[in-house]
Amino acid sequence: MSTVINIVSKNPDFTECKTRLKSLLSREERVYITKHMLDITCSVVSEFNTTNILHLFPNKEGKFIKNLSNKYNIMPQIQRAGRLSDKIHSIFNQDNLIFEKKLVIGADIPSLSIDEISECINSLDEYDCVFGPSNDGGFYLVGTKANAHFIFENLNMDTILINSLIAICKKNKISYKLIRELKDIDCEKDLLFI
Repeated sequence: MSTVINIVSKNPDFTECKTRLKSLLSREERVYITKHMLDITCSVVSEFNTTNILHLFPNKEGKFIKNLSNKYNIMPQIQRAGRLSDKIHSIFNQDNLIFEKKLVIGADIPSLSIDEISECINSLDEYDCVFGPSNDGGFYLVGTKANAHFIFENLNMDTILINSLIAICKKNKISYKLIRELKDIDCEKDLLFI
């Protein structure tokens, strides 16, 4: 089965990143953390023989992104504007006709490993959706096959809770699996996990 792995991130050189850490860290420090985590994520994803795409907001410009793209053979694209649910649905939809297995991964999970991605890809042989929950109630990874990505359509949300996605799957009789919970980096206490 053909697989695409999509990474979703802000372009740290062209927009504010990690804004919930503004009171603690300078812009330069937040940019550094974002770049470091983006490098980790791209490094892990590059281990797979898949099509890998980096979706960036507000643009795909800059030396850092060019070097990252070349280093890990990841194609940068401009991320759609709008709410998180719209962005995720748009990413899955553009891949719809080409790939049988589609993954979207956030770029702020420093403990992400090949194990979670492998488990997601393999589990899509049996399940329609696979979720990697984050310990704040959200998720760091979602994988879908067929048209199961419709669960993000018309959600109109920036904060998407894993329990909401599970409820949508149950209501629509979509099979799903949860993989290992990981920590994302959003606030001050999360910095202990870097």
